[in-house]
Amino acid sequence: MSANNKQFIKNWIEKKLQGQGNPLEDLDQQVVFFIPGASANPIFGKFVGIEEVKRFFQLLQAKLLQEKVTQSFLVKDYIAEEKQVVVLLEETFIPEKEPSNVSFNHTAWVFKLNDEQKIVDLYCYDNTLVTSKVLE
Repeated sequence: MSANNKQFIKNWIEKKLQGQGNPLEDLDQQVVFFIPGASANPIFGKFVGIEEVKRFFQLLQAKLLQEKVTQSFLVKDYIAEEKQVVVLLEETFIPEKEPSNVSFNHTAWVFKLNDEQKIVDLYCYDNTLVTSKVLE
């Protein structure tokens, strides 16, 4: 089970978050998506259900476009145990105005899957100071 779930999440990150397909189709209708942060930035917080998570992705895309920032991911490791998969990533933010002013953010994403291999929980832990600075 762990190996299958690890591969599922690996494919989800490599394909869905790189613009191939719809990342929402692999989420349970009652998914819980959480990004902790002390900032008033609307991309931090708890989003419950598919419509709220869709709103999160729209907020994030709007922030990236508004700030003219390109975001990319480099996966450092996957750790899987039963229905839970932890992904360690490095996010890179490159501002269009100052491409030499790159920001890096080291993150851990914790996924929980149900028996149908739908994502029921996704928690993203990162350096919120970096994210806040990039996406003010």
